[in-house]
Amino acid sequence: MNISRFTDYSLRVLIHLSLNEDKLVTIKEISQSYGISKNHLMKVVHYLSTNELITSVRGKNGGLK
Repeated sequence: MNISRFTDYSLRVLIHLSLNEDKLVTIKEISQSYGISKNHLMKVVHYLSTNELITSVRGKNGGLK
């Protein structure tokens, strides 16, 4: 089964967030843990957020959940 890189990164983000339900997770943290480009990860997170699959909190103490 072949999946696109975008789908692979989307699944990794969702898995990482499900493992850290109790806190907000930053894009930088996910990027470092999986070795994914931060810029590409931002596109993935934007897509997941606009389709209401994840919740994003903006600001200094923001993150994803």
